[in-house]
Amino acid sequence: MSDLLRRRWVAAVLLVLAAGTPVASLAGPPPDADGDGIPDVLDNCSLAPNNFGSPASCDTDQDGFGNVCDADFNEDLTVDGSDFAIWRGDFSTGTGVDSGTGTDMNCDTAVDGADFVSFRSLYLSASAPGPSGLPCAGPVAGGCPNP
Repeated sequence: MSDLLRRRWVAAVLLVLAAGTPVASLAGPPPDADGDGIPDVLDNCSLAPNNFGSPASCDTDQDGFGNVCDADFNEDLTVDGSDFAIWRGDFSTGTGVDSGTGTDMNCDTAVDGADFVSFRSLYLSASAPGPSGLPCAGPVAGGCPNP
């Protein structure tokens, strides 16, 4: 076999072997925009770190948006004065217990000043809930069960 033919044969074998290499092994880790260790496609708050507390990434109202990026307590997809009224109601009960709408935004089992800071930030930015990478996220509460 000539040297040229041998080199072409080796190149062809290498090409066939390279074509069979799984691409995923070269892709690297999945995107995680907020750096909280939860890949964006599984993150219920893909732009705000929320891998904290117990349970991690809590979503009290189970709408697919984690509490930390969901100040839409009445599920109308806007953050406004009516949502503040819900937060204030839970805060002023004397017990500071979340009524099931997600007013405990940092998931520390108390509706307090820290939650107001989170609410205020989302309110001032006129932020809708999310974004979420979960396919079940949306305006109908109860669509995404907590892990």
